[in-house]
Amino acid sequence: MTARPIRYCEAWLRDGLQSWPEPVATADKLRMATAIAAAGVPEIDLTAFVSRRLVPQFADAETMLAGVGRVLRRVLAVTPEGAERVVAAHVSAGRVDRCGIPFSVSEPHNLANIRRSHAEHREAVARMIDLLGAAGIAPLLGAVTAWGCPFRGAIPAEEAMEIARWGVERGAQVVMFGDTTGMADPAGVRRLFSMARREWPDVELVAHFHDNRGLGIVNSLAAIESGADTVDGCLGGVGGEPRKVELWLSGDQGNTVSEDLVAMLAAMGFETSIDPAALCAAGRLAEEVVGRPLHSRVLRAGLAAGTGAG
Repeated sequence: MTARPIRYCEAWLRDGLQSWPEPVATADKLRMATAIAAAGVPEIDLTAFVSRRLVPQFADAETMLAGVGRVLRRVLAVTPEGAERVVAAHVSAGRVDRCGIPFSVSEPHNLANIRRSHAEHREAVARMIDLLGAAGIAPLLGAVTAWGCPFRGAIPAEEAMEIARWGVERGAQVVMFGDTTGMADPAGVRRLFSMARREWPDVELVAHFHDNRGLGIVNSLAAIESGADTVDGCLGGVGGEPRKVELWLSGDQGNTVSEDLVAMLAAMGFETSIDPAALCAAGRLAEEVVGRPLHSRVLRAGLAAGTGAG
């Protein structure tokens, strides 16, 4: 596999904290954002514009935008009302570069997660794409549960492509394929990303993997091998779908670990702009902020000899 430039997006502040049961102070979030940016991370998934009542962790969304420096800024919204908040914050609080919009390929999962059928969600997402695009914010369609979900089991790649195709035709400028509950394997990842790259040579493709079954890093590498432009990860591997921290602490859940993935990419010669040692320093700060040891292997074993800035 030929090494090439790869964009890396750090999701600790959004997907990492989304299900975290304890509130994290805004000041600590801003410390984390500063440390992540200082490591050379080019894109940060900062926050979500969702119900402050249902997800109080993100009640400070506008403040996060106002306090973050010059990185590519990604946020998330799930409703047209949330997209309206994103647009308002883009004008008044701080620049938003792209806004993720999740669309579960599995309709039962979409109903459970967002309480909309596919038909209802297409109508809402179309409105969101129009709102964001008119404001100069790139809509990022997240085709999540792209390889499977607990309700349906394995999902054919063609179904994920159909959702992504609809989004691209409707105006999405970036497409993410997300492995929401860690059901992907490298063969399936190669198939889906190869199909997408052949169909859309100029669309940015994002790979987002959860590590439920220990395949987050190898799936990320398979996606890169098959044409992904951007990969997501999370310091310490926090996040994922469960609402109880005990499930994550057991090692059964979580996002792909940033420190380990970036160290591997650097060792393989991929250009990421990231200093792995500085990213590890951000990982140690993450452990300090949440008051728990996290799941990075390189924080414990140390970076391999010769692993420098990617």
